[in-house]
Amino acid sequence: MDDTRLWQDERSAQEARARGTMRIWWWARWAALALAVSWAVSWGGSLMRGEGGWDLWWPLVSAIIWTGLAVNGFVTYRRIRTTTLPTITGRPSA
Repeated sequence: MDDTRLWQDERSAQEARARGTMRIWWWARWAALALAVSWAVSWGGSLMRGEGGWDLWWPLVSAIIWTGLAVNGFVTYRRIRTTTLPTITGRPSA
């Protein structure tokens, strides 16, 4: 009986970690998307003003980095919601 209880405790700890990770990515992915859009707009403004060199490329590079982080956040959130949590809990995905 103790083995069953330990297994259930481990399972609930895994579920709590997965849900905590989902909560973090829920906000982080939108923040990263907002930053990506703001850097892209900044890059567009620099391009329209005719700037060149580092002043032109830094906003573009930053927008690409934040876009990558946002995409990773959306993919990670979906993977946890549709694969990890149903595996841990035994319930079907939402």
